[in-house]
Amino acid sequence: MQNIVIGTAGHIDHGKTCLIKALTGTDTDRLKEEKKRGITIELGFAKLESDDPDTNIGIIDVPGHEKFVKNMLAGIGGIDFVLLVIAADEGIMPQTREHMDILKLLDIQHGFVVLTKCDQCEDDWLELVQEEVSEYLSGSFLEHAPIFQVSSHTGCGIDALRTEILKMVKTLPPHDNSPDRFRLPIDRVFTMKGHGTVITGTLIEGSCKVDDEVALMPAGIPARVRSIQVYGKDALEAYAGQRTALNLTVKTEVIDRGFVVARPGSMIKTFMVDVRLHLLEHTERKVQNNSRVHFYYGSDEVIGKVVLFDREELLPGETAYVQIRFEREIALKRRDYFAIRFYSPLETIGGGIVLDASPRRHKRSQKMVLESMKIKDTGTKEETAEKFLEEESQIFPDTSLLALKTNLSLSETTSILKKLKGTGRVLEIGRNIFIHKTFFDSIVPFVTDMLKAFHKANALTEGLSKEELKSRLVQKLYGADVKSIDVFYDYLIQKKVIKEKDGLTALYSFTPKQNSDNRQEVQGILSQYKEAGYAMPKTDDMIGKSKNAKTTRQLLDKLVKDGELVKITPAYYMHKECYENALELLKDFIQKNGSITLADYRTLLNSSRKYTQMILEYFDSRHITKLADDRRTLL
Repeated sequence: MQNIVIGTAGHIDHGKTCLIKALTGTDTDRLKEEKKRGITIELGFAKLESDDPDTNIGIIDVPGHEKFVKNMLAGIGGIDFVLLVIAADEGIMPQTREHMDILKLLDIQHGFVVLTKCDQCEDDWLELVQEEVSEYLSGSFLEHAPIFQVSSHTGCGIDALRTEILKMVKTLPPHDNSPDRFRLPIDRVFTMKGHGTVITGTLIEGSCKVDDEVALMPAGIPARVRSIQVYGKDALEAYAGQRTALNLTVKTEVIDRGFVVARPGSMIKTFMVDVRLHLLEHTERKVQNNSRVHFYYGSDEVIGKVVLFDREELLPGETAYVQIRFEREIALKRRDYFAIRFYSPLETIGGGIVLDASPRRHKRSQKMVLESMKIKDTGTKEETAEKFLEEESQIFPDTSLLALKTNLSLSETTSILKKLKGTGRVLEIGRNIFIHKTFFDSIVPFVTDMLKAFHKANALTEGLSKEELKSRLVQKLYGADVKSIDVFYDYLIQKKVIKEKDGLTALYSFTPKQNSDNRQEVQGILSQYKEAGYAMPKTDDMIGKSKNAKTTRQLLDKLVKDGELVKITPAYYMHKECYENALELLKDFIQKNGSITLADYRTLLNSSRKYTQMILEYFDSRHITKLADDRRTLL
C-alpha cells in the first residue's frame, strides 16, 4: 500500500483552497471565521481519489497569510510532495518565497508548480509569469518540476494536473512502516461526544493498531489507542503517510498541539539539541551567540537560544554547528529537519537538521564538540554509532539506548556494534552492553591509582571493600546506574585489572606483605590473646599500647580474616583455640543436660558474667544456640 501526503504552499489568496476543491471536491476551509474572511487560517485536509486501490493520497491545505506561517509549518513537515501554488495574475509574492524557503529547509524533495487563475490572464502575461517562476526556482528542488496552468473556476487544466499527480505518487519512495518507529505529531486535539479525546496528524513513520500502548511526548503521558480513523473512515491500523485520527484513553486538557504520539521508549525528551544550522542567503537577519529564536519541528513551536561555538555571529548564507537550548522540553529524533524564525519580528531566517536529539550541555571552549558534530553530520553509520558510544560510555549504554541516540533500528545498531567490536575499538562488557576502548583506557588508571594508594596505606590488608570501590565508581561516572557498575566491575576482574576475595578488591598483581617486625608483632598478639583465654582484652587497648596503631589494626583485621582470632564483638576478639574449647564445653554440657544457663556456662568457663554473656550471645548470633526462658539449647 502506497500512502502519500501532498501539501500546498504559496501566498495568501493564490487559490490553494480552491485548487484542492477542484481536485478533490472537498472544501478544506471548515471554520466559520475562514468562511467569513475568505482565507485559510487552520490546516485543512482532503483525500484525492485514485483508481488504484493500493494508493491512498491525502492533501493538506496550509494557510498562506504571513500571520499563520506557524500553522503552515505544523502541516508541511510531514508531507511527501508539494504543490507550489502561484496565482498567475500576481506571480511570486512574499509568502511564495517564505514558503519555498521553508520547503527547502525541511528537505522536501518532490513537487509540482501550479499557476492558478489562468483564466484571468492573457497568454503573453502567462508566458512572462512562467519565465519568472522558472528563473526563481533555478537551483532548487523544483528546478525541473513541471509547471501546470490551471483555473479552478473553469476547471481548465485540473484533469491533467490530477492525472500527473496520480502518476507521480507511484514513483515516490515507500515509507518505513515498522511498528517500533511509530510517530505522529499532533496538529489538532479535541473532544468528541461519546468517544473522548481525539487527536489528528500526519503519521510520519511507522504504524499503529487499535489497542496499542502509546506515549504522548515530551510529557511522557501513557495512553492506549481506542480507535483509528484514516481519511475519515474507521480502520484497524494506520501507516506512515496517512492522515490519521486517534481516539486515545487520556484527558484532552493534558495534550497540547505540538505533542508527538509515539511508541513508548522510542523518543527522548530534551531541553537542547545539537544541529547543523543554515541561515538563508537573502535574509537580512543574523544570529548572534545566545540569540533567541522560534524553533519549529513537526507541529511544535518552542523558543530556543542558539549557542555558537566557532564564531560570535552567524551571517546570512552561512552554516554552522550549534547547540539550541529550549525554554521547555521537546521530543524529536536525530536527522529530523527544522526551521527557525527570528524572535521579533517573526521572519523565517533558517533551519537545518538535528545531529543529536539529547546531547549534553557543551562549553564553547570544547574543541572536540565541533569534531563530534561533524562526524554525526557527515560520517558513515559506523562512524556515527562509534562517536555516540564514545560519548555515552560512562553510563554504559545498552544497544536499545544507542539505537535511540543514533535513530537506527535495534537490529542495525546491534550489527554495527558487533562489527566495531571486531576492530577492538569497542568492548562488549556484558550482554548487549558496550563501551568504547578509549573510555576503558581512561577509567582503568582511576581504578588502579585508587587501589595503589589503598595498598600503599594498607599493605597488610587484602584489599579495599568491594562496595567502597563501586561507590567511588558511581561518584566518578555521573549518570551510571548501580547495575551497570556491577557489570563493569565484573569486566575489570575478567580483564585481570583487579581481583576479589571475600568481598575485598585488590589490584590483580597485589600480595599483602609482612616484614619481620610484623611477624614478631603477630606472634606477640596471638600470645596475649591465648594467655587471656576467655577474659578477652579490649581491642582498643591492644591497639593503644602498640607502637604503630594503624599497623596493629591491620594485623588484627588480618588475623580475624585468617581465622586466628574470632571477633566475638567489634570490641573483643578471642584466640581461636580458646574459642574452640569454649564451644566444645558448651556442646558437651547441653548434650548431657539438654540445656544450659548463663550461670552453668560461667562455672564451666571459670570466667566473669560479662565475658560469658558475650560468648553466649555470639553463639546465638551464629545460630549455634537458641535462648528460651533463660536457658539455651543447640540448634
